[in-house]
Amino acid sequence: MRKKQYNHYRDQLLSFEEEEVEWKTLGDVFQMRAGQHISASKIMQTANEKYIYPCFGGNGIRGYVKERSHDGEYLLIGRQGALCGNVQRMKRQFYATEHAVVVTANDGLNIDWAFHVLTVMNLNQYASQSAQPGLAVGKLQVLKIPIPSIEQQSRIASILDKFDTLTTSITEGLPREIQLRQKQYEYYRDLLLSFPRPDAEAAA
Repeated sequence: MRKKQYNHYRDQLLSFEEEEVEWKTLGDVFQMRAGQHISASKIMQTANEKYIYPCFGGNGIRGYVKERSHDGEYLLIGRQGALCGNVQRMKRQFYATEHAVVVTANDGLNIDWAFHVLTVMNLNQYASQSAQPGLAVGKLQVLKIPIPSIEQQSRIASILDKFDTLTTSITEGLPREIQLRQKQYEYYRDLLLSFPRPDAEAAA
């Protein structure tokens, strides 16, 4: 239910009329480049003292490597595999393989807002229909998105991030929901199990 509610408000917040905002192509507002090849032998399944950087491919994290390829705020779009088109937000050091598109936002664009916009676009629908689905960077660059003011972008991103936390976070959202439900249960339990004392009725 929380997920449906989140999706509903997200779609509302990210919907704009043609004349309300400026529309630009992804190529106008983002720098989009494929990551770098790395041998599978250099990727460990679990992190350790040497292999500390998460390595991302087309379907998400593949493992951990010794060296990073990027450091900063980026978006990653899977460009190959069954889950190509998935969007991830990165604000740390990591390695991106050639199966992921590294997206850098130009000035005037809030990276968190951009994450939500690209997610709702369902980029997987633009993948090639083949045995190994793939997304061409050139096909992504011509897609158009609305560009509201930077203040509006920040406001929308803040709202959606809070919703996202409540919906998906195991450490914040679920315990909070359980706590609220517990209080609600205790209130109705006490209400239903409260009866007037016999001596009180006699005195009345």
